[in-house]
Amino acid sequence: MEPNLNPGVDCTAHAGVWSRREFLRTGGMAALAWTQSEAWAAPAETKGFLSPCCGFDREIQKFMQARNIPGGAVAVVKDGRLAYTRGYGWADRENKVPVKPTSLFRIASISKPFTAVAVLELVEEQKLRLNSPVWGLRDLPSWIPAGKNADERWKQITVRHLLQHTGGWDRDKSFDPMFRSRDIATSFALPNPPDPRVIIRYMLGKPLDFNPGTRYAYSNFGFCVLGRVIEQISRTSYEKFVQEKVLAPMGISRMRIGASLADKRAEGEVRYYTPNDETAECVFDDLPSRRAPSGAQKGGDSSNPTPPKEGNLVAEPSRQVPSQEGQGVGAEKGNRGAGNQVPWPYGGFCLESMDAHGGWIASAVDLARFAGALLDAEHSPLLKPETFQIMHMPPEPPVSRNDDGSLKDHYYACGWLARPVGNEGRANYWHTGSLPGTYTLLVRRHDGVSWAILFNQRSDDKKLPDSEIDPALHRAANAVTEWPKFDLFGQYSRG
Repeated sequence: MEPNLNPGVDCTAHAGVWSRREFLRTGGMAALAWTQSEAWAAPAETKGFLSPCCGFDREIQKFMQARNIPGGAVAVVKDGRLAYTRGYGWADRENKVPVKPTSLFRIASISKPFTAVAVLELVEEQKLRLNSPVWGLRDLPSWIPAGKNADERWKQITVRHLLQHTGGWDRDKSFDPMFRSRDIATSFALPNPPDPRVIIRYMLGKPLDFNPGTRYAYSNFGFCVLGRVIEQISRTSYEKFVQEKVLAPMGISRMRIGASLADKRAEGEVRYYTPNDETAECVFDDLPSRRAPSGAQKGGDSSNPTPPKEGNLVAEPSRQVPSQEGQGVGAEKGNRGAGNQVPWPYGGFCLESMDAHGGWIASAVDLARFAGALLDAEHSPLLKPETFQIMHMPPEPPVSRNDDGSLKDHYYACGWLARPVGNEGRANYWHTGSLPGTYTLLVRRHDGVSWAILFNQRSDDKKLPDSEIDPALHRAANAVTEWPKFDLFGQYSRG
């Protein structure tokens, strides 16, 4: 799970604007007319329909129609106020249940900013230091598999390294263990899927890919380790700690770690789809090959299953930074004859084991509250001003530096991708998430505008990348000439 946002100009681009008068003159209602596409047959729940924010509708509708995405939701915040929110299309296509702004979605790697805030709260409480080696925090030596020797460089890995993806693991050189469930469980003769502790034990027997702190390489596994550090220090489960210390102060009560299987989905949670009903080998033992209940996925043609793709996930400033959970070296492989085949979003991977790096479910309104809580460091319910500085600080050299030693135009801070804007210390912060059946984006702009966009299907068409939603929503935001003064948060119960 890796951030997927164009590191070029998208976060600072300026577009031509259209006024509310122009919008109405050209037929604003017509701009949102439904098409005959199945994904757009459902009514949408809308607040502030004729607000200037309707440009978001136009961009989102175009994006979803091109990819035939069943459902999505958006929430837009301006200066801490919920200026616009809407559900689009179907939460459950087969049962004709429309998406609402409060519908729950798997947020995938947007889980990482929540984990980062949880870690920083422990730092504020002086229960943890960012430069603390993780080696002793969980007594990792006792976890080393029999007959194996841990890479000595494990002892150099700090909490800060994990937060900034500089811990030493590079899935392009080796693999992503978060998508190696069967291999890991089999190596210990344990039931599948393995829990995070078993995954860490497995990785203790593998060499690192580079010296900690010397370069950036996006690592889901690093955040898996952070989840266990939180548990060790707090003496409670990762999920409970985040709910009590991060979510509760914002009034969010419905967020939780999601479930892998369709029959365990939460109340109000959408169903997840893939473009061609792809299947994968089930990572759960003793689970019969089956379709997701109630048509959550049409089931996939067993004569032509599509496995998770493998590809280059190296981030380069000159191109899109891929964000495809389940892709890359080490992904769970779904292929004919490889075992029980299930709809890829429902049993093709273990969401519960991804808790700290990609396991949460949330609504667009929930993520908007999170963005709003991080708007003003002086009045945040989450962190102190000095901790905000730590959260946004770039990694130490040589990470994210140009050949001349200067900072690159974007970098990964503590749980957020960051791009400095201008010379006044401002920046845009963002994160994306992607899993089979999910694509998500959370943006916090330097001008007080933030948005969350969630979809229940991701694209598998290289000509129609999910990342196109980023510049589209920047265009929509830049086109607003006058932001609404009302606050829609009051229309949604806290939680």
